[in-house]
Amino acid sequence: MSLKSLGRAVFFLAASALPGLAMHPAAPVRPSRERPLTPVIIDPGHGGIDWGAVVKGVKEKDLALIFARKLKTRLLRNADLPVVLTREGDTYVRLDDRMIDSVDRNGSIFVSLHLDKITGKKATGTVVYSFGPDRKNSSRRLSHPSVPPMPAPPKGQASESERLAQAFTQTLRADGFEAETAKSDYYVLKNPAQPSVLIELGFLNNPEEAAKLSDPSYQDKMVESLAKTIENYATKQALRSTAAAEEPRGFNL
Repeated sequence: MSLKSLGRAVFFLAASALPGLAMHPAAPVRPSRERPLTPVIIDPGHGGIDWGAVVKGVKEKDLALIFARKLKTRLLRNADLPVVLTREGDTYVRLDDRMIDSVDRNGSIFVSLHLDKITGKKATGTVVYSFGPDRKNSSRRLSHPSVPPMPAPPKGQASESERLAQAFTQTLRADGFEAETAKSDYYVLKNPAQPSVLIELGFLNNPEEAAKLSDPSYQDKMVESLAKTIENYATKQALRSTAAAEEPRGFNL
């Protein structure tokens, strides 16, 4: 068995056996040059043989990677905030490998970037998903080869993911974008080790929105909004964790 296969086996065994306790990353500490934050994991959806949504030659996998690279570049202005992409180029990465790698890297948050497409509709705006029952019965599901099933994330992790999704939506709206939060059971939202969201940046089936999503200036504006959310959230998360660690504890006699 290869090391990768062994790691995958251990990942799913732990996640299935102890869903409430498995693989929590080390608590973030107050950021500084000596003690940087654990990395932000940016996940450009699809890649390689998996094109994702395609409308008039525009491929979801390509735009997702463009946004991810720009977001990484923008976030790296903050020397205390390391960033890792789950794929750096047009390559196919299994869903379970994306999650395993994010746990191995002790990521602070996991942000998966996608573009949407709804047949026969001209929907607009950004939708930020966190884990939960999909009450809207979305007509679209991510198409991937079969991967091992994953249990739901621990309740505390799901609540933190919802908080992160709301933070993205609030900042996007404040910056002039149309945005809403939603729930889904997408595979990457079951990440047991870090708050995770999946962001549908816009709808490729809407010609006007597709044109904006392909415009570098529009991309930069949206990336700036996403980056602000991540920086603010990461700082607050570090401060919360530091305060909790410094809280005095009583003694049981």
